[in-house]
Amino acid sequence: MAVITITIGLSTGTRLLAANSERSAASYAEAVVYAIPREALPVPLAVSCLDPGVRNRLIEYLLDLQTECLRMPSQNRNASGALG
Repeated sequence: MAVITITIGLSTGTRLLAANSERSAASYAEAVVYAIPREALPVPLAVSCLDPGVRNRLIEYLLDLQTECLRMPSQNRNASGALG
């Protein structure tokens, strides 16, 4: 029985993840966020869990992860943001 669910809104539809542990939930969601094209970030997300501490940690982590992904240079740009 899953105790944590994460809903991620994507341009192609909604992704619903379920996990039995905080670590697994973070890992599954991280893989989805990393697969999202940078231009589509940030995406809406929601975490459902009976433990408010777990819920808040996961939300904060996933929002920070999206921010980090936005700050990383895209594959076709160098660190200054120039093409090449």
